[in-house]
Amino acid sequence: MDEVKAAHGCLRLQPDGSLAVLDSRGRPAAAGSGLAGDLAAAVLSGEAGSLTATAGELYAVRTRLPAGGGLEETAVSVDMTNLSVVVGGDKIIKLVRQWSGADRSARLLARLADAGVESVPGYYGSLEWDHPEQGRGTLALLSALIPDADDGWTWAADDVVAWFRGGALPDFPSALGRLTAEVHAALIAAEPLPGPGAAEARARADGVLDVALALTDGDAGIRLENRAGHLRDLLAALPETGAPAFDLHGDLHVGQVLRSGDRYWLLDFDGDPQLPAAERDRPDTAARDVAHLAASLDMVASVAAKRLQADDPRSLDRLYGWAAEAQAQLVWAYHSAAAESGFPDLLDEALLPGLTAEQLLRELIYAHRYLPRWQYAADGAITYRFQRDFSRTPQTKEPVWTPPAS
Repeated sequence: MDEVKAAHGCLRLQPDGSLAVLDSRGRPAAAGSGLAGDLAAAVLSGEAGSLTATAGELYAVRTRLPAGGGLEETAVSVDMTNLSVVVGGDKIIKLVRQWSGADRSARLLARLADAGVESVPGYYGSLEWDHPEQGRGTLALLSALIPDADDGWTWAADDVVAWFRGGALPDFPSALGRLTAEVHAALIAAEPLPGPGAAEARARADGVLDVALALTDGDAGIRLENRAGHLRDLLAALPETGAPAFDLHGDLHVGQVLRSGDRYWLLDFDGDPQLPAAERDRPDTAARDVAHLAASLDMVASVAAKRLQADDPRSLDRLYGWAAEAQAQLVWAYHSAAAESGFPDLLDEALLPGLTAEQLLRELIYAHRYLPRWQYAADGAITYRFQRDFSRTPQTKEPVWTPPAS
């Protein structure tokens, strides 16, 4: 098997396309093994000469952003797909565990760095391997570490819980709308592509509801079945659009947004992990990202309900009512910021109802396949966002959605 060798370990390409990240003893590498520091040093120098590949060529792709030279390693516990390690206390390197898994991120982060976008953590560059059989792939990404930051599933729920208990109305939905528009304005090409037609958008959504229905059982399955008619109508009604298509974030939700103090940063441009690589990299309209973000606000309401153990109808109506208002603030702020950037017609709101429904269904599917404890959030969002369809389901008493115990 071909591999990239460093002083303190290697990246070994497996026959299935996975990349084994190993320390100098051949065991799975971790913070402190020295491998992350070796790769970070190569990226920072802009030279891959300290590394060797058993086949092909290595390239260190460096941006113009200045960086500190420290290489001591500290563990990061939140990245399950890849190995992320803090290097030098001010940088974070992501070591990729699947061939081509970070190619999209490397390409988009370089574009955003060139454009000077400040709502993405500073990007130092990447290590790439031009393999004779696999082609060119990204092995590692090096970015600035945002200190004292939490992801949105924490800070957004904190803000909503505080508001529910009498605090100030959260203002982050507007900030997220502006952030998303800023990133989109930098990613849209000089000659953007036409947006996908209604038939293509409906084909992508086709079957998502059926899969969700097949996988979701128990009380959640009953609630979903009772709303299936309305959901199917929304998916089938995705309209034609004149909005342009371009490279999106692709997996935009509050969990991808860090907050430190009063600033926000957008992370992880790998695209939707539920889609095949080719489809994940397909340009789409801004509404796809905005709908994903809007759906996550519904799920923030579910997380807040769990934190509060709110199970009475009045409290739940208040929380999901907040989510609806927050989505309107998000869209308004996006329109305003996009217009200021010279793209007043970037977002077609007519696409949002169907795309948001599709995303919430995908969240149910994701929970079933990868994270069962997350089902409650999508279940609550669907239950409160979409009305029960009495014309197509028996008029029997429905199991009430309540959050799980903390």
